[in-house]
Amino acid sequence: MKNIKRFISFLILILFLVGMLSSTGCTRYASEEQLKALEDARNAALSAERRVEELKVEKAQLEKGIAVKRQELQKLTRDRDAVR
Repeated sequence: MKNIKRFISFLILILFLVGMLSSTGCTRYASEEQLKALEDARNAALSAERRVEELKVEKAQLEKGIAVKRQELQKLTRDRDAVR
């Protein structure tokens, strides 16, 4: 019984692999459409990476501005408390 299950599993695996190999294209070169899609995806990725870097710089500037405003708030709070 074990051998039959093992044989059937092996047969299913072989059929699956044959199906996968037969579903791929016969040429080893990419078509023009595939090359264009690949180039478009590459350009989109590069653009997204540039945008991420721009946003990181903007975030750093905003965080620096927040730190300055907090220091100013602390100073003004101390001045207000001194006046009271």
